[in-house]
This record gives sequence, structure tokens and C-alpha cells, in this order.
Amino acid sequence: MCRLREVRLKQLQEQYKLKAENLAKGHGDYREILQDEFLKEVTSSARVLVHFYHRDFERCKVMDMHLGRIAKRHVEVKVLKIDAEKAPFFVAKLVVRVLPTIILFENGIANDTRVVGFEGLADDLPLGREDEFPTVNDNKSSIQQGLNRSYDADD
Repeated sequence: MCRLREVRLKQLQEQYKLKAENLAKGHGDYREILQDEFLKEVTSSARVLVHFYHRDFERCKVMDMHLGRIAKRHVEVKVLKIDAEKAPFFVAKLVVRVLPTIILFENGIANDTRVVGFEGLADDLPLGREDEFPTVNDNKSSIQQGLNRSYDADD
């Protein structure tokens, strides 16, 4: 029993240390970055979500609201946003064609997994209410569910 307690205590200490490291790297906040900061931010953490947005698009504002909530709940992932108009190089390089687009980066490399528009997030909602998808659904983020789907950037 004492051995189990020691193992669990060590586990909790490692989790606390990892959380503290992530918070020091800017995890837990949803913030905007500039094109010049993009590579540094994406490569400084193991998992980074980047939201490509346009300031005048209502759906991008809806996505902002959800990502702000997710950033606070999931400090294991750094959550950032970048204005697509101000980042033409990365928009072209990452083949961002629809806004909002969320791309997951793992160890600095863009994963093929992405959320394009509200694809997969509002499928079960009635027509006209697509913007009202829940941030959390069945204890799992709707956006995370969307990121679990595979998306081929060549489509």
C-alpha cells in the first residue's frame, strides 16, 4: 500500500511540474500572435493549436469564444490565433482556404488533422443554428472531436 502511495505521489508531482512548465510557456491563455512569432511559438511546445481567422468573420468570432474556453481547460496544449490577412506566407504554405481553420502542430510539425470551418462540429444541429455548437460535449471538446478526424489538405 505504501508503494502505491509513493508511485501515485511521484505521478502527481510530475503532472504538477509539467503543468507549471506549460503555463510558463504560455499555455492556458488564448492569445494572438504575429507572422514573425509563428515559428517560435509553434516549435516551443509539444502540442499547439493555431486558429487562422479573419477579424470580420462572425464564425471566426464564434470559434474564438470556444477556443478561449478550451485554452483554460486544456493547458497541455498551447492555443493561439493568427490573422490570416497578416500571415500570407503561412496561409499559403499550410493551404488554408477556408476560415476559420484550426491546425494542430505536434513538435513543430503541422498535423494533417485540422478543423475547417465548422466541419464536424455542428453536424447534428438544425439548419440555421450551426453557430451554436457546444464547446464541451460528453466530456470531450467538440473541437477536439473535430481534430480527431483526419482531414486531407489536398481535397
